[in-house]
Amino acid sequence: MADKITADKVIRAFLDASFMRSEGNTSLADIADILHIKKASLYNHFESRDDIVEKTLESCADYLAAISFIPGDISSVANKYPAETVLKGIITRYVKMHEKSPLFQIYTFVESMKYFNRRATEIIADENKKLVEQTEKTLVELSKVGKISIAEDKIRTTSKWFVAGINDFLSHYLMTRKQVVMTSPQTGEGELFQLEPDEKGIEKINILVEEFCRMI
Repeated sequence: MADKITADKVIRAFLDASFMRSEGNTSLADIADILHIKKASLYNHFESRDDIVEKTLESCADYLAAISFIPGDISSVANKYPAETVLKGIITRYVKMHEKSPLFQIYTFVESMKYFNRRATEIIADENKKLVEQTEKTLVELSKVGKISIAEDKIRTTSKWFVAGINDFLSHYLMTRKQVVMTSPQTGEGELFQLEPDEKGIEKINILVEEFCRMI
């Protein structure tokens, strides 16, 4: 069994265990139990527990960097739909992505470590920068086709304000959703949990988008 274990599988097991127990309360034995291997086998892939933490953070950073907040064809999307529809679609997709494995585990893992680990803080800063830049691009495209009216020198500040609202909503939303997960049984191999859609939660963010659009 040990020869089938990869570093990626160890990282995934660490994320799963940390999601349920917290990073600080997750031991090497917990990880080994999930993988059905002996604890000593983990040293075939990592030098220490600290090494697992470090490599897990880098894996999280790579995963987050590969995710786009906006669609690749944002120019055509902005041209085709009203601003409110565009922004609602972008945010709803982003929120729902975070409800699923492994992004839910990644988000909670990095967020829980941001006060104690510099690399976690950097990852969050990079993700925030990406969100601001892509929001800025979206507002520029919407402005080009006359879907919104906003001064060019206000777009950056408006984007930062908009992203701050998204981050605040996502944090509270996932905190509530995590409590649901904590009381739910595991739903099958490869899946930590399964949640029913939270239509009320999505409706709240839609209301915020509507208010935002009225302001611009």
